[in-house]
Amino acid sequence: GSKRQANLKGLFTKELRNLMYGFGDDRNPANDTVNVMEEILIEYIVDVCSTALGPTRKSRLSIDDIRRVLARPSDAKKLARMEELLFMQEEIKRAR
Repeated sequence: GSKRQANLKGLFTKELRNLMYGFGDDRNPANDTVNVMEEILIEYIVDVCSTALGPTRKSRLSIDDIRRVLARPSDAKKLARMEELLFMQEEIKRAR
């Protein structure tokens, strides 16, 4: 829960600052704003992962578990992006 989320605090700060700037925010967004965005991001990731595990006793997530969660109509773009990234990962492996 929140204890685990507290351990992740600051993990995405640098990337979020860059993303926020890329989407039109100030070059150096306010720390409070970045912290709120990070809380939302961590909450979303935890939600997706806990939903993917569901009632099972599995200790590891699989790509198929995440696909199942992102199959919701509201997450169609996220699922398509995930599939694109997985495809590109395989292409890079083959190219090497």
